[in-house]
This record gives sequence, C-alpha cells and structure tokens, in this order.
Amino acid sequence: MRLSLPLTGTVLIEGDVRHIIGDPEDPIRAININLGSVSWKLVDIDLENEVMVVEARPTEEVDEPTGEVDGGGEPICRCRKTTAQEKTAFLQHAKHLIEGHTKDELHAMSKCPRLKRPFRGK
Repeated sequence: MRLSLPLTGTVLIEGDVRHIIGDPEDPIRAININLGSVSWKLVDIDLENEVMVVEARPTEEVDEPTGEVDGGGEPICRCRKTTAQEKTAFLQHAKHLIEGHTKDELHAMSKCPRLKRPFRGK
C-alpha cells in the first residue's frame, strides 16, 4: 500500500529531485510518526506537495507475550508469524493514521516542523 508522508528538514540547494541538498544538521526526511507494525520503502519524493511516497508492508512476525516473566521481571515473548487478518489490520491502521489527517495535523501530531525551504524561488 502506498502512503504519502509529509516531509520535514531543511533544503539548502533545490533543483529537481536528483539535485536537492539538505542541511546535514536537519536532513530532509519523513516526519517522525509511528505507523505501527509496518515497514516502508521509499518510492518517490514529491517536492511540490512536500511529501515522501512510500510503499508500506505489514510485518511478517510479531512478538507475543507468553504470560511468563524472566529473572529480571521482564515479560517473556515468543515470535510468531502474523496472520492474514493481522496484516490487513496493520495496513489499515497505517492508512487511517495518515489518510485520516491533513499534512498540518500530521506535522502537529509528530511535533515535526514543515519542510524548510529558505532559498525557494517564488
């Protein structure tokens, strides 16, 4: 499933997508938001809309508590394969988290500022 995540960071030099340089102190990146039990891979960067398009995939395995604790009082978990229903639920959660909010709302939720483009031509 493809999702569009808002960008944050600072652009120092701007051209087309292959000629963008971000500030090493504040690199261009997706906002810091927990999508749940999915991983994602970059597909494209849409600078016009200031988003990163990613392909989200559900996790293949999850840790499940056994009900036991170790000597330090920490829960003991076992790793198991995710079910088809869980995978669908993981993707739906990520989709609703992102698609159910505006970019401004996502920036506020993540506490990440909008992409800074100080040298952008008007």
